Amino acid sequence: MKEKPQTKEGSRYAFYHAQYARFGSPLAAEIRQEVYGEDIGQVGWRTLEEQDKITALVAERPNAHLLDIGCGSGGPSLAVVLSAGCRLTGVDIEPEGITEAKHRALAMGLDVGVEFVIADCSQPLPFNGNTFDVVVCIDAVLHLKDRFALLADWFRLLKPGGRLLFTDAAVLTGAVSKQELDVRASQGEFVFVPRGLNEAAIVNAGFRLRKCEDTTGATADIAHRLHAARHARSKALQEEEGAEWFAKRQTFLAVTADLASGGKLSRFLYVADKG
Repeated sequence: MKEKPQTKEGSRYAFYHAQYARFGSPLAAEIRQEVYGEDIGQVGWRTLEEQDKITALVAERPNAHLLDIGCGSGGPSLAVVLSAGCRLTGVDIEPEGITEAKHRALAMGLDVGVEFVIADCSQPLPFNGNTFDVVVCIDAVLHLKDRFALLADWFRLLKPGGRLLFTDAAVLTGAVSKQELDVRASQGEFVFVPRGLNEAAIVNAGFRLRKCEDTTGATADIAHRLHAARHARSKALQEEEGAEWFAKRQTFLAVTADLASGGKLSRFLYVADKG
């Protein structure tokens, strides 16, 4: 059996370091295709329907400049570039994710108008104010710190009339045990928030909240599908990931599915405008 890929010991984001190390494997691509219905390099809880919503939002603004915060491998936002013809800046703290994003952009022939930058997304981002037409942050805000400071910085970055779309999959909406929280928070730094906090931070930053959509059902479905797809390939995955990693990942997906199915830990999609 192969050894588990090395991770950065002590890193807050060791999970992502290891994930990107095998992101391009045929097995990983096969699982994404089966679970999501199409492999655009996505991870997490984004459905193809949600991807279409983001694309449509960007396409409303001709020659838009899109900022993807916590972009990871960049696949979904590069797909938006192809569909909407926008410019793209992606930012992430993980060098391996940014490297994968740059390789993917070159392979797609998107070497103009596309930039990927390494930066700590918990801190004010290194861009001038009033720069971007659309800011998205999909399933990454739960790894970031001060929600009110974050939203204020995102407001700064958007042009007047710009639009923000972000998702939070760690909104407490029921009774959750410490053991469940520990499993759910085992992949990077994690911030759980009560229902209503994101809405308050959006308004406090100066945004107009346009939509708050409960997408928890999709989270439960994707977690179930990922668990099943991985279980069906358990031997091959244990050879690729290592037995310990495989078991931890399966436990994570099972707990995530249970929390979402029970309405105890929810995911919401927020759309807001800078007036």
